[in-house]
Amino acid sequence: MGSSVSVVKCKNYDEEKVLSALRQAIDLIGGIQAFVNKDSRVLLKPNLLYGKPPEKVVTTHPSVVRGMIQIVREAGGVPFIGDSPSVGGLLRTAEKAGLKVVADEMECPLMEFNRPVLPPKREGKIFKQLEIDQAVLDADVIINLPKWKTHAQMLLTLGVKNLFGCVPGPRKPLWHLKAGEDRKAFAQILLDLYRVIQPTLTILDGVVGMEGNGPGTGDPIPLGLILASQDALSIDLVVCDLLGIPRKSIPTNQVALEAGMGWEPVEVVGESVEASKIFSFKLPPPFAVTWNLPGFMTKALKNALTSRPWIDGQLCEDCERCTEICPAKALKKTREGLAFDYDECIRCFCCQEVCSSGAISIKPGWALRLKSKFQNPNVK
Repeated sequence: MGSSVSVVKCKNYDEEKVLSALRQAIDLIGGIQAFVNKDSRVLLKPNLLYGKPPEKVVTTHPSVVRGMIQIVREAGGVPFIGDSPSVGGLLRTAEKAGLKVVADEMECPLMEFNRPVLPPKREGKIFKQLEIDQAVLDADVIINLPKWKTHAQMLLTLGVKNLFGCVPGPRKPLWHLKAGEDRKAFAQILLDLYRVIQPTLTILDGVVGMEGNGPGTGDPIPLGLILASQDALSIDLVVCDLLGIPRKSIPTNQVALEAGMGWEPVEVVGESVEASKIFSFKLPPPFAVTWNLPGFMTKALKNALTSRPWIDGQLCEDCERCTEICPAKALKKTREGLAFDYDECIRCFCCQEVCSSGAISIKPGWALRLKSKFQNPNVK
């Protein structure tokens, strides 16, 4: 039998309701005492992509973090909050996201990940030089607190993907560059990182999720769910079931299943999958399509066969965060504004991820649009 995943309904972010739902979700899989011992140093790892207010659903909601601080302390643990935002420092990001006030009121330390080290045990299957922050290694317990969001490259950012934040900021673009245009290679990096970190507990904030142009400027969608499990991968698999999409739709799930992980049955406790299904959820555009074409033709048709980032000059605030983070240096400043060199672009969508104004969106190539139209004639 695989890991258990609890599914609990929670309609809104009222602090008492969230605390109750968190307790229920954790109790259904053994209770907090099964994960946290007295005096354990507990890392709470939320999604803190960049500083946006909670209603923008870019980050893990403050009420979820507040509730987990309380629950960890009730078990005798010593919690601290840690992450490495893509834009801005941790304190500034946490302040804008409503987490600093929680940390201050609860007297819970905020720790920015800025001390990259190689872990003593190289658990990764392929990528063995993944540096993570020293604070992750120092923690006795790691509680992973992802946000349910869409992601242009990985389709969804959930439990496994959230751990990429344990890689200190400047290292992230380097790993994107190493993976290049191979989405599966980047998924393998994420899976290897998951094997290295092995979080003790994962709790997914799905009270209000993000659909569409995620992970930074998508649209809020009420989902009313909190999920918990010892195994982040099991949560990611169950989310696919809830959305009614194949489990392999998420690249990290795909590489895990191909490696023999995630095949054991997942026991869903609490609300059933059937009773909790999400029937209307806007996923990002399809990433790529292959028709078994020769390599030279695939290269020539690159823009037609893949999605690519696109800038709306009317929305662009000219902050140039996208140019700074672009690992391939495929964004150039011109007299007319920013422009992509699509021959150099590796389709990592880091630019879209850090664009806080929503100026960068993902546009599928004409071959992708054609394929989608044949698969679903009602899709425009």
